[in-house]
Amino acid sequence: MLKCEVFCYTLSGDDMLKKIIDKRNYIIFFIIIVLIIWVVWSLFFHKREPYVETFNYYGEEITFKVYDKVNHNKLTNDINNIYKKYENVNELKGKVNEDEKSLIEYGKILYYKTGGYVDVTSGELIDKIKDDKEYSFESDIEKVEIKDDKLVNDINFNFDSIIGSYATNEVLYYFKQNKITKYIVSENGDVAVGEHYSNDEYSISISKPNSDEVLEIVSLENKAMASRYTTSEFKSYMVNPKTSKKESKYDGVVVIANDNLTANMLVNSLYLMDIEEGKELVNDYHGEALWVIDGDIVTTEGFNNYIKK
Repeated sequence: MLKCEVFCYTLSGDDMLKKIIDKRNYIIFFIIIVLIIWVVWSLFFHKREPYVETFNYYGEEITFKVYDKVNHNKLTNDINNIYKKYENVNELKGKVNEDEKSLIEYGKILYYKTGGYVDVTSGELIDKIKDDKEYSFESDIEKVEIKDDKLVNDINFNFDSIIGSYATNEVLYYFKQNKITKYIVSENGDVAVGEHYSNDEYSISISKPNSDEVLEIVSLENKAMASRYTTSEFKSYMVNPKTSKKESKYDGVVVIANDNLTANMLVNSLYLMDIEEGKELVNDYHGEALWVIDGDIVTTEGFNNYIKK
């Protein structure tokens, strides 16, 4: 007779615990592997879409492209809040807040830095020339005084040529505070760029006056470029407060500088100055410039260093 034996093996408490721990270790190890794969893919293979948004303020289109990781909704809201603060600055009368006071003080500084070529008190002059009327302008810059948060005198301000760059500079300061370093900002042809997102430099095109053709391409990083062109459309930067006349001696002027405020200040001044005077001013602020005159090109000595070969 064939005898069958059944052997029963019962795990001890220690063996059972060891088996459970081994199983958990496999699960934890698997999770770690998945996390490592996800991190590597995110860093090297996943192409994150940059933040891109266009804002319309002061009659201009201002486009931001940010390559750092940001909260898109929050950034849009914060940028809007900065630009909204200065929507009505040309109507400043009586009481002024801290932001408006800072803008007025900056306007006064520009007057002295540019020798009077940028004058934020030229509102009436600009209005008259816009209406094709003659007007003998005298600056009110010395009359600009704020006491107890109020403008002492009634000043006809015009911030059109500087307000875009001033507000954008405040946005760029916000970027710095929030460690946003990789960006490109375009404001009606003026450009400010931060660090490049791929260890390179940004390629920025300079258009021929009154044309879509490319005149030059420049390479920039942590720089700003501003341009002014003579057009048939009236622009406030064409008005020379020193002569009370509209200027059009150049087809176009382009400036490269270390920051957008300096680039804007220089290009607004150089458009009204003679070339030699302009070269002196741009040199004082470590910038470079290009002038287009009847199709001919004149540049400062270092401008060609930025031209893409």
